[in-house]
Amino acid sequence: MAFVRVPGHDHANIGFALDAGASVVVPQVDTVEQAEHVVSATKFGAVRKGSRSAPPARWLAGSSVTIDSSRSIWENVNNQAALIIQIESEIGIKNLDAILTLLGDQIDAVWIGTLDLRVSMGLDGLWGEEPEFQSAIRLYEETLRKHDKPNSGGCFTGNWSLGSNKSFVVVAGDWLGLLGQRDNIQTARENLPASDKRSKNTFAKGNENGTNL
Repeated sequence: MAFVRVPGHDHANIGFALDAGASVVVPQVDTVEQAEHVVSATKFGAVRKGSRSAPPARWLAGSSVTIDSSRSIWENVNNQAALIIQIESEIGIKNLDAILTLLGDQIDAVWIGTLDLRVSMGLDGLWGEEPEFQSAIRLYEETLRKHDKPNSGGCFTGNWSLGSNKSFVVVAGDWLGLLGQRDNIQTARENLPASDKRSKNTFAKGNENGTNL
């Protein structure tokens, strides 16, 4: 399953990712009102508290995705994409119980953004043992257990302890691939034989003569 971390809460970005076939990770959900807006943008139909646009070509003939014939086409589509909200501040943690009480049946998992959480608390680094930070993490985890909601997050740095107590972790992303390509290009530049490198003067001269080098 592909996941897209959308830039914000607006309907356009969320709908664009969902229409491309991805599930969505929505950042910085701090309040019940914000969570309601996100769910509304994600789901079709009032039964699912949704107001997502339903274009006639949303379901194309020939799709290999299995559908449940006992449910409507829109309910099938609702169930094919996951919604993960990111809690990234103390305010979000304190409001999480109310969010899941009202909307827990529409939210598939919750992602704790520890870096943003620590920034909001005036703390450095991705993780720490400060009492106030650990207290916030405990409240977050207790709230998820209360609502039987999966805990999720990122574990990109090789610090596998970041995956502790999580049902779902993301260990790679397209940005990591792009950084890897940067390193590959730098390695090639450093190791290509000098005879294979064209000088700027040669390139400029070729262009003046109309030659494609």
